Amino acid sequence: MESSKDEIHELLTAIVGSINNTLYDLAAESERGGSKVTAKRLEYSRQKVMTAWEVYNQKRAEKK
Repeated sequence: MESSKDEIHELLTAIVGSINNTLYDLAAESERGGSKVTAKRLEYSRQKVMTAWEVYNQKRAEKK
């Protein structure tokens, strides 16, 4: 069971990392392209994902 949880955590880590990088790149590209509203929305979404990820990791650490 523990191994399964670790595999799921590794998958989630990869997904969140990819989403974070993609949103960051898209926000930067939008900013350079002059679309400040889109850039801000993408950055806001990126921050929400990362905040949720930090909360998840904190709760996960407390359970161990």
